[in-house]
This record gives sequence, structure tokens and C-alpha cells, in this order.
Amino acid sequence: MATIKNTPSSNSNKFFGEGLTFDDVLLVPAYSQVLPRDVDISSQLTKSITLNIPMLSAAMDTVTEAQLAIALAREGGLGILHKNMSIEQQASEVRKVKRSENGLILDPITLSPDASIGEALRLMKENKIGGIPIIDAGQKLVGILTNRDMRLETDYKKKVSSIMTSEHLITAPEGTDLKKAELIFKKNKVEKLPVVSKAGKLIGLITFGDILKLKSHPNAVKDSFGRLLVGAGVGITSDTMDRVDALYKAGVDVICLDSAHGHTKGVIDMLKNVKKSFKNVQVIAGNVGTGAGAKALVDAGADAVKVGIGPGSICTTRIVAGTGVPQISAVMEAAAALKGKNVGIISDGGIRYTGDMVKA
Repeated sequence: MATIKNTPSSNSNKFFGEGLTFDDVLLVPAYSQVLPRDVDISSQLTKSITLNIPMLSAAMDTVTEAQLAIALAREGGLGILHKNMSIEQQASEVRKVKRSENGLILDPITLSPDASIGEALRLMKENKIGGIPIIDAGQKLVGILTNRDMRLETDYKKKVSSIMTSEHLITAPEGTDLKKAELIFKKNKVEKLPVVSKAGKLIGLITFGDILKLKSHPNAVKDSFGRLLVGAGVGITSDTMDRVDALYKAGVDVICLDSAHGHTKGVIDMLKNVKKSFKNVQVIAGNVGTGAGAKALVDAGADAVKVGIGPGSICTTRIVAGTGVPQISAVMEAAAALKGKNVGIISDGGIRYTGDMVKA
């Protein structure tokens, strides 16, 4: 515990009496009738995003890209993709997470009947998929091409129309849910199920693999289309709005507006711009270490606030700038300032043990 005694000087009111960090605090056990297996730790991150496990990964280039974001979302948490890459690369990482498993794939990769087998093989390899719907110029489904159709093919210049399955296609009508889709899969022994409108136009694609993943990861957090949730970090730079636009179009669920000192005019102005331009985007903003900082970000439109100035294992803010607040005290102050606001508070940094997560 850091204890600072006030002195009679005129600056004495600028000093805290005590600052608490994780090692200074223990929770007192009490009587309980709840069994461990019955505990529900789901938490509201923002008004529209609920996590089954209240854990986020750091938006650091040594921590979070698509692979970790996928793994974390499947367990009920949320990965925040780092921003130390080009705009297109970061948007591509978002798409990787969104395509990793789906309820209904709304924008499946498609080809025209005149495309070559070589092009189909390239798309399958690049996107790690095993089948491609074939559509005509009017978006009507005319066939489906799978790995099995191309196993013995050696002429990659041939058109996909020469080997695709075009007759007796197994499809599902618009509005088919996953339970009905599973019955169709079992009855017809297929792995890809195109969803079509009454006019025969392709609306989306359901895969049997995604249904299996759904059963394997019951705690997975997903959007309304059955895709895994993912967040992405952005900074306070000249291309921030362009980056947010690309991430939004790629399907990101939450933007994390990151700065070592979030209680600044630059962060607040950028937050207002993002919320004004992208009204449906959920935004986490930070970092702050005081109640006043947390309130300022929420007043500017933040849907959740990250608290923590320099407590992280490799963060040097406290060392370099001499600023910061012990983490437990910072979280408590932010919680008090935002009481009744229905806004998520994220304790960012300083977590060394599982017990620290419970304390936070």
C-alpha cells in the first residue's frame, strides 16, 4: 500500500491519503449456497454487447491478432485486434474472425460459371474454405463447387461450370434457422447449404462445420448473424476515421479508442467524431485513472471505459511520465463516478494472477 501523509504546505490537498493496488486487497469470504457450476459470470461490456467471460485481450502487436481473437471469443471473451498494421491488414484480420464460423454467412465467396478451376482453387486456399456457390449475373444460384469436385482435375484452365454440381441442388429457403439446417444436413449428407430466396437468388450459406463449432463452444460470444465477436484498436491519428470506416465495413463489433492518457481534448474530440459519424458503432475509450476522466469519456459518448495508467507489465507511463493511480483505487473511483450510467468499466493492466481479475 502506498501511503502519503499530507503536509501543512499549500499543496497538501493534491496528495492522496492512500492508494490501493491488487496486492493490498483481499475479498472476505462469506456464506454461500451457490455451487461453482451454477455461477454465471457473464457481464455487460456495453449496452449491446454481453460477454460470457468478462475477459478482453490487450490490443498489442505481441498479443492480439485473428488467431487469439477467435480462440478468446469461442470461450466467451473478446479479442481486441492491435492497430500496428495497415488499415487493410487490420480490416482483413476482422474478416478472418468473422469468417471463422458463422450461423449464416451473408457474404459468401462466390464465382461465376465462367471462372476457371485454378481461380476456384486459389480462393479456397486463401480463405480456407471447402466449397464455393456459383451464381450467374443476376445473383441466381446455378451450382456449387467443392473440393471433391476438383480432386482429380489437372486442367486448371477449365471452367468451373464443367465440373460443378448443378442439378438436384440441396438448398434452404430464406429464414431457415440452424436447427432446421441441421436436419437438412443430416438428411442429405451435404456439408454446404446455400440459402436462396423464392426467386432463386443466393442470400447466404450455412456450413455443417459451423454447426459443429457451435456445439463444441457453447459459451462462444456471437453477433446477431452467428459470427464471433471481435474488437479493434485505433489511435488518435490523421487516418483514424478512415480506419474506423474500414473496420466498420469489415464487421467489427466494437472500436477501442486507445491512448496512454485518455482524459485529453484530442481523445474526447476523436470520440465525438467517431460516435457522430458511425452511430451504430460501440466504442471503448481510454485509458483514464480518475473518476473525472471516466465521466468525461462517457459524457463524450463512450460505451465503455478502460481504466489504468501504467499498471501493465511492460507499460512505462508511470516510469517515464511519473503519472498514474494504483489500479484498485483507480477502478473504484471510476465506478463511483459512473454509478447509474450503465457503462462498462474495464480494468486494464496489472493483472498478474487470477485473483486479481476477481478483485478488479
